Amino acid sequence: MVGVLIGLRGTLLRRSFSGTQGFALGFGALCGLTGAAGMFWHAVRYDVAHSGDLLALALAGTLVGWLVGPVVGGGDPGIRGEHLALLPVRRGRLVLGLLGAALVGVGPLTTLVGLAALVAYGARLGPAAALVGVPGAILLTVLLVVLARVVVTALGVVLGGRIRAVLAALPWAVLTAAMAQCWVVFLALGGGTNPLGAGVPASVARVLRILPSGWPLVAVEAAGRGAGLPAVGALAGLAGLIVVAVLGWAGLLDRPATAPVTHLRRRLPLSRPARTGGSAFGAVVRKELRTWWRDLVRIHYLGFALTYGLVFVSMPLLVGLSDLLPLAGLVAATMLVSCSAHLYSSDGTGLWLTLMVPGAERADVRGRQVAWLLHAAPVAVLFTLAGLVGAVHWWTLPWVTALLPVVLGGGAGLIVLVSVLVPVRMADPHRRGGNPGSDGGPIGGLIWLTLGLLAVVSAPTTALLWYGVRAGSPTLLWSATPVGVASGVLLAWGLGRLAHRRLARRGPELLARLGQA
Repeated sequence: MVGVLIGLRGTLLRRSFSGTQGFALGFGALCGLTGAAGMFWHAVRYDVAHSGDLLALALAGTLVGWLVGPVVGGGDPGIRGEHLALLPVRRGRLVLGLLGAALVGVGPLTTLVGLAALVAYGARLGPAAALVGVPGAILLTVLLVVLARVVVTALGVVLGGRIRAVLAALPWAVLTAAMAQCWVVFLALGGGTNPLGAGVPASVARVLRILPSGWPLVAVEAAGRGAGLPAVGALAGLAGLIVVAVLGWAGLLDRPATAPVTHLRRRLPLSRPARTGGSAFGAVVRKELRTWWRDLVRIHYLGFALTYGLVFVSMPLLVGLSDLLPLAGLVAATMLVSCSAHLYSSDGTGLWLTLMVPGAERADVRGRQVAWLLHAAPVAVLFTLAGLVGAVHWWTLPWVTALLPVVLGGGAGLIVLVSVLVPVRMADPHRRGGNPGSDGGPIGGLIWLTLGLLAVVSAPTTALLWYGVRAGSPTLLWSATPVGVASGVLLAWGLGRLAHRRLARRGPELLARLGQA
């Protein structure tokens, strides 16, 4: 069974090197290899003590990435335990087979390449340390893969409604925002804002080595000192943690995943026909508003984006800096754009309902844009106003008033255009098991693509703001606001027009690609 599942996973992987999935795999491999190169650089560039601290920080970042990535960017390995539930296979063999299949992929391979930096670092301490780095890298790779599977499977068990979907997003949003604002932690603990130059604070370095991600490094450093017992103990601890994680995963596989969310007992106020009229456009708006409140995948990403925005701007308060608070709405809107560029993919083959109505493409695209804005714009404005109340200095206000319209307008255009141009593999709504970790699809590459495109469409307004700061001209700074508003309106209209024209011309092809997912 183990060999069969590994071979099946290999076949699925070979057939995914084309189209959108091929792009996502290639992009993921590029990012992984770039991170691996960075880990090797940290391992050999600085003095031994400094390199060890930086390598511990990189290993902790890898751990966070494996825990957060499957939840945010989709973690479905292609082979699920429920697919094999009716087969007469012992639980132990099934778990080992699923583990072997999970180890086959671009992610584990690039992670193993990056963790080989432990061997390079150990070579600086001696041959024994380099030798210990080999099993350390392998064991940590296996542990990361198992922990990711545990996280995704656990989500399917605990999620049973909207509130749980939001709550499940909170820890991952906090972890991601904390990693993005790690300079605040260093500064709060007495270190510098640049760990590459100033070094990692001693207290942080100790904590990083206490984390499971730091145990291989502890083993390597112990072997370099000639302390064999601590080295063996650290590796044995990793192996034991893998066993515990696998047993926990097996226990979660025995528990059925929660069913999809049920309907509300009372209708939402926004779903009343009087709000949008009886046109095709109004019907799409009403349908999308209902979907945003009923689809666990969308609710999960919505909770992630809003929590990320709040935590990102609030963390500098640890060092007494409140200047970023007015950016809460801007950051939350940016993350929501990146997490929403899969609208047609999340509908799956339900797209045929739109294609069967002649000329419905324009109303469908515009309705999706308006429904998204009805969710994103009020929250972004509310976050911005709350941030202005809490901030001491308002120097970020011109940036917010100029960039927020661009992000909202450009985002409303990008989410439909990217969704039409770059479909991703997602389960049809009626086939989902209520688990955003596996139902969300592999949208990690889509998130980064959308963020990059959003930066491009925001570049003219950002350049005007930057020039105003360099010139010290308040007039130039505030002139960026009408430019941002005009850009947002034009982007929402223009990108939406490209999307509905593309959907009208290539809709059947898009449906065929979604049907193959």
